[in-house]
Amino acid sequence: MCGIIGYIGKNVKKNLIEGLERLEYRGYDSAGMVIQYNNNFIVRKTVGSVDNLKENVKDIEFDGVGIAHTRWATHGKISLENCHPHFSFKNEICLVHNGIIENFEKLKEKLVKKGIKFYGETDSEVVAKILGENLSLKKIKKLFSLLEGSFSIVSISKNKKELFFAKYKSPLYIAFKEKSMMVASDPSCFFGKFNKYLTIDDGEYGKISLNGIEVYNQDSQMVEKKVSKIKTKELADDKNKFKYYMLKEINESKSIIDNIIERYKQSQLIFRLKSLNIKNFNRIYLVGCGTAYHAGLVGQMYFKEMLEKDIFVCKASEFIFEKNILDNKSLCFFISQSGETADTITALKFAKNRGAKTIAIVNAEYSTITRIADDFFPICAGLEKAVASTKAYLAQCIIFYILAKSFKNEDFISNLITFKGKLSLGNNSLIKRLASYLSYKDKVFFIGRGIDYITSLEAALKLKEITYIYAFAECSGELKHGTLALIEKEIPVIVVATDKKTFAKVLNNAYEVKARGGKLILITSIAINKEIKDNFDFIIKIRRCDEKFLPIQSIIILQKLAYFTAVKMGLNPDMPRNLAKSVTVE
Repeated sequence: MCGIIGYIGKNVKKNLIEGLERLEYRGYDSAGMVIQYNNNFIVRKTVGSVDNLKENVKDIEFDGVGIAHTRWATHGKISLENCHPHFSFKNEICLVHNGIIENFEKLKEKLVKKGIKFYGETDSEVVAKILGENLSLKKIKKLFSLLEGSFSIVSISKNKKELFFAKYKSPLYIAFKEKSMMVASDPSCFFGKFNKYLTIDDGEYGKISLNGIEVYNQDSQMVEKKVSKIKTKELADDKNKFKYYMLKEINESKSIIDNIIERYKQSQLIFRLKSLNIKNFNRIYLVGCGTAYHAGLVGQMYFKEMLEKDIFVCKASEFIFEKNILDNKSLCFFISQSGETADTITALKFAKNRGAKTIAIVNAEYSTITRIADDFFPICAGLEKAVASTKAYLAQCIIFYILAKSFKNEDFISNLITFKGKLSLGNNSLIKRLASYLSYKDKVFFIGRGIDYITSLEAALKLKEITYIYAFAECSGELKHGTLALIEKEIPVIVVATDKKTFAKVLNNAYEVKARGGKLILITSIAINKEIKDNFDFIIKIRRCDEKFLPIQSIIILQKLAYFTAVKMGLNPDMPRNLAKSVTVE
């Protein structure tokens, strides 16, 4: 999940730092930079965020060539020794790497026997040692036959103003103009700097200089790459008046609905929706990880209400190991905010190889998943910077609503417009009071039934992601089958109850908790009497809307609850420990 970047041109440090800031969602355990100057390397490394590196490079600025890296640790502790870039044995070349080298221990053992010394513990350093001291296309190509796993690599040497690269299963893009070139893990690094870029495919390698870009395939033949245009409007990623991106992104909910309405009014998307003839398929699979998986569960609820089909929701990391029936009668949706989620990419390729129709539900329209899938439907959420996904989840759920309505040839635009008018971002003062209470707790339970259980799953994930509180969601009817044993005096249990059909049963389950000393918190859109109020320690009422949209309305309040709890605890909700935004390793 690391972010890598290389640059040739003027103001190397400035361009590398700005690129790293846009890549930091991929990891912030450490950051490093190497700039070639007078046939030597100027090296700066630091543990922690890119801001730390910025302080460490104030004294340097050159034209020329350089590479940089922001790390999410996989092999080796978080330390300067393990910080990228990594160097060859005699320090003649250095590289940055994103991915995992699965056979690095065997390779390292062979190198050690040859007398090669290592200073760190990472798999990436092994690659630098394999390349040796004389960087060439031949050596870069040989990596494909030696390395097992995933990698995108950018390397430079002391005596050549060139960037060498190789790509396998980890994203890599190259942008260019007359007097500068950039290679990076994400095209967001190019926004505002370049107008054109190339997408490097698996098995391709090459070199970049101010004379041009050379891309080769595994037959050593030069590849002519398709040029893509950069949408500069995607550059708008500032926090505005907000301290953190997470709150800014939650507050963008209404504008996202506007974006979706405008995009899905377009004739091209309407045609693609109508072309997806649901009658051609026997089974539907919704595949994702984490928040995207929960969006799939919401999508399943929408589809089940409107379609008579077998519909399955699968975790992408488990998809290829399960006995799913996949053939040309299978319709598979692959859900990912970044479009670079490694497990989801693997699942997508698996489904395509078995003849299934594959559809991407993505935010990043230039991504790997978009390119591989047979078709894609954009979620139109705009750039999402906070690691904990909020607005993308809302958008994913809405796209599944649109798909379900479209399959039935029913209007969805008017319902979305009505929902947007009713959507509430909640009472911040009330949410902050509850957040203050939760900030002193080490365990929180969420319960609900049906669609409210799905909301509970996503709410628990948000709370644990950014506060590190142990948060657990359970279907309320299942409490008595084991989970009730975990309820102790004063443990907060958040009861999500917006569905009138299950409301009475959920209340009964909540009272089972109260009888055992738990503290009850009610999240509901349903009118309640004094007797119900008296059984709860805290109540947050949410605005009533079309029941199809209640999980979207509910989750906004619970996302804010997680956010304000993290802030109360003195934590940075945008950068939770041990996590990264784009999960590009399996």
